[in-house]
Amino acid sequence: MSQRFYICGCARDVGNHLINVFENIDKICNNVDDYYIIIAYGESKDNTLEVLRDYQTKNKKMVIIMEDERTQIRTQNIANARNKILKKIRELDYGFEYFIMMDMDDVCSPPIKMETFDHILETEKTSPMEWDALSFNRSFYYDIWALSIYPYTFSLFHYRSVNSIKKKMHDFIRKQLEKSKQSGKNGLVRCISAFNGFGIYRTEKFIISKYEWEAKKLLTIYPKKMIDAMSTQCLQQPINRIDDCEHRYFHIYASKQNGAKICISPMCLF
Repeated sequence: MSQRFYICGCARDVGNHLINVFENIDKICNNVDDYYIIIAYGESKDNTLEVLRDYQTKNKKMVIIMEDERTQIRTQNIANARNKILKKIRELDYGFEYFIMMDMDDVCSPPIKMETFDHILETEKTSPMEWDALSFNRSFYYDIWALSIYPYTFSLFHYRSVNSIKKKMHDFIRKQLEKSKQSGKNGLVRCISAFNGFGIYRTEKFIISKYEWEAKKLLTIYPKKMIDAMSTQCLQQPINRIDDCEHRYFHIYASKQNGAKICISPMCLF
């Protein structure tokens, strides 16, 4: 079975981190059968574009997608950029089995633990685990906004008790990942949505999906009982915030349309 990857990310004002991020990307590229790098660039105040173009001269298997318009809503801009990446994957039509979506800032600039990545590659060859989207643990699980896992099923930033629910979610996911780790090296935590800075996706399961920033769009595909479950944890109803983390819709749509399984590995990649 071939292991070919689109390696993707969004870059804006990350010039100080890109060299280290590309060192990690190079390590991934050296360990897979084939790859193509797709970076969506957002207008920056630093040398981000210069660093991207410098790397592109050294690696011809990379395309830079330029930002054509920008809004005042950060999540909208990120969703637009990620959707342009998906569009490019469809246009290229290389038939690569996987794509990686990764942050291009300090989140993915520490040295990557290739033993973790290689373990995933090896299990895919010998005894594939039941995941279609796989993210990874960290010493501190920081990306709580993208996380939906029962009973924490909705966006914590749609409630007033943010700090309280954030602590509860941190404690909950830490315990779930520790329990999974103790069950064996291949134990995974099943969830509704998770990213944590780096995700591996089975292309066939997610290429039909899209990133969506509007909370009202999520509510058209998300059962009310899931919102109610989160409201019970917060002891209040959601506030009227228009935006949501773009990853949640992306994961839930693929789950509903393609039966995609969203999982978190207890192993750390960074």
